[in-house]
Amino acid sequence: MTTLAIQRDKTVWLLFLVTVLLSGLFAFITLSEFLTVGVLQQTSGYPFGREGPTPWYYKTPQLYAIVNLVFGLMFFLALAFSCWTFSKVKKIPLFVTLVVTLLLIFIQILNGQSN
Repeated sequence: MTTLAIQRDKTVWLLFLVTVLLSGLFAFITLSEFLTVGVLQQTSGYPFGREGPTPWYYKTPQLYAIVNLVFGLMFFLALAFSCWTFSKVKKIPLFVTLVVTLLLIFIQILNGQSN
């Protein structure tokens, strides 16, 4: 009986785990915000209408939901791509996916800076 065993070194596992944890966490957070505000319309506790020092996308609940949906989909795509590259044992694309995930986090932080 033969089995196909794919050997992955420790750096591939580390890249995969870090990428999946980051992109998965941010995808879950942003998509749950979209679900809460955009679908369920639960907006109590959110400072919409530019009250105080809030980011630009707090202007309306719809704009906030759209921004979170876009970021959520981008993080979800990074998560799916990292799973695919891990299954194909491709180290360089997995590293690129980690870099893209970190850039998305940085862009999300810059995007959230108040004006």
